[in-house]
Amino acid sequence: MSAAIPHEALARAVRSAFGEAARIAGCDALTGDASSRRYVRLHLAGASAPPTAVAMLLGVEQRFGPGADEFVSAPPGDELPFVGVARWLGAHGFAVPKIHHDAAAADRLLLIEDVGDASLWAAASAAPADASRLFGAAVDVLVALQVAGARHPDVACPAFRQRFDRRLARWELEHFVEHGIETRHGRPLPPDERDAVLAGLAPLVAPFEADDRVLVHRDFMAWNIHVQGGRLRLIDFQDALLGPDAYDLAALLTDRTTATLVEPAMERELIARFVAARAGAGMPVDGDFERRYRACALHRALKVVGRFWFLERVLGKPGYLAYLPGVYAVARRMLAAMPEVDATRARIAVWVPELA
Repeated sequence: MSAAIPHEALARAVRSAFGEAARIAGCDALTGDASSRRYVRLHLAGASAPPTAVAMLLGVEQRFGPGADEFVSAPPGDELPFVGVARWLGAHGFAVPKIHHDAAAADRLLLIEDVGDASLWAAASAAPADASRLFGAAVDVLVALQVAGARHPDVACPAFRQRFDRRLARWELEHFVEHGIETRHGRPLPPDERDAVLAGLAPLVAPFEADDRVLVHRDFMAWNIHVQGGRLRLIDFQDALLGPDAYDLAALLTDRTTATLVEPAMERELIARFVAARAGAGMPVDGDFERRYRACALHRALKVVGRFWFLERVLGKPGYLAYLPGVYAVARRMLAAMPEVDATRARIAVWVPELA
């Protein structure tokens, strides 16, 4: 961890959450994510304190882009999106970490419940025979999320005030071009070429133009779902917003590592499970859902390509380029299933040969 751990601020938060007798007996830096947030597991002592808690240390770097909380420095007194979304999710029966203490304004940190290290990905990898059951349970949680969002919208929750719309979808494709191509090669594309690439990717924006939006976690992947005590627990939901019905399912089933566990036959079964569950809840999917699914999967993969180049080359965070082969593989598979972008694929492959 590059920055120092704020021990005094953490000690204040622990006392505020669990009483003056509570103290920190030890701490371990946890693996971070692709944002400016850092995480520390605290080992606690004191009769009123749980054995462990996790400190979310908030960054103050620039935003990734429109609608992203990852690099937002909230003004003092303003509630973080993580807190507002957690409140709504918890009120509607979703298993999310309890917020022990909110010290965002004073000390730029939250003290939250420790949900362990067993991600859905880790659990399924350890027991591949359980992968279908575990991913199926995650699909059920996703359907429940969309149904609850449709039936209980609440503008007090920031997720219901933001939309994953054409503007944001277009920005993420521009992010791919800017960093997945231009940062990679160290020079901008000729303006005509840049415009042609983005125009050719326009079909990927179509799912984001529909008026019928659902509540979207926005990073609903197997690393952001934990298995604890037989329950699936959601994390990293601070960027939740209203968006396409296929987006979170595509994130779950087409993440960079998913193909090693979710083979095509299982993927088809899980898509069918999602569609059937939506229909059973009185919210049948409309139109060509599988086409939206492929478009969302490809859109997300390209965004991630841009993001990883940005993290490694612009922000100087090492290690992200090593993840790209899996992301490129997802993008190739989706490109092959979308003939409407064939011509653009050939154009992009000049700059990104991994997509050829």
